[in-house]
Amino acid sequence: MKLLLLFSTLLFAAQLVAKPLVVTTIRPMTMLVEAIAGDSVEVRQLLPDSEVPHHYSLRIADRALLAQADLLLWVGPDLEGFLSKSVTALRPEKVITATELPDIQWLSTTPEEEATNNDPHIWMNPNNGRVIATEVGNWLAAHYPGQREQLLAAQQLFNQRLNDVTAATSAQLNPLQQTNFIVDHDAFGHFGEAFGLHQSGALKTSTGLSSGARDFHQLLNQNDVRCIIAEPRHNHGRVEQLAGKMEANIAVIDPLGADIPLSNQAYIQLIEGIGEKLTGCLSSAPTAPEPK
Repeated sequence: MKLLLLFSTLLFAAQLVAKPLVVTTIRPMTMLVEAIAGDSVEVRQLLPDSEVPHHYSLRIADRALLAQADLLLWVGPDLEGFLSKSVTALRPEKVITATELPDIQWLSTTPEEEATNNDPHIWMNPNNGRVIATEVGNWLAAHYPGQREQLLAAQQLFNQRLNDVTAATSAQLNPLQQTNFIVDHDAFGHFGEAFGLHQSGALKTSTGLSSGARDFHQLLNQNDVRCIIAEPRHNHGRVEQLAGKMEANIAVIDPLGADIPLSNQAYIQLIEGIGEKLTGCLSSAPTAPEPK
């Protein structure tokens, strides 16, 4: 009887100190959980940072992790279609779908474009990062009230840091709002719209599909393109070809921020880093063509 009582006491104590398991899909979602919850939760990310979410396939270990999760934070089916079926098997109260949050800001579109232009890279707008982080904090506070004060303090600190970096990035990019740039993968629309920048084309759609030869030639006909943004996971052949013909600069920018160490400031550093690289690329004189 004493052994049973001791075992029950130890089990209860273990449950009290056990951290909630929050499963995220991609690094920006992990960054936002780290910003709000930090060491008070265990965060596990489904996709390796080397993977592109558009083309990922779930493994058996991934399915087991989903079954263990106290909370799943994913962007949504437009970015992570591989997860749609598995999400339906989870209890709805254990899932946050970022694209379904009511305060998410979407790209400005005409009614004709709206059905086909819902760019899912929503974390690239810092206002959306704030919305997602707030939702995570509210969920954790509701389910783990003992962490409420800690979560509130972390939320306030995150909001202040995000306000500061957004203001600084706006000041950097404001003089460059009329400078044209092209992207390889159409993942920067939310960032561009948040800071009033002028993206004038893309080599790949927001779902990662390559444009055809006709679209490529239309891009070539553009004037005054200062910068082309490439991504580290993609082949840069077409980007280099286009940049050479247009005498444009190339900036390699990772919208997932895989090179940023995880911490409570990682998302802040993601927004800051994108702003700094774009500022450098847009403000530098176009690259002169190499002599033949």
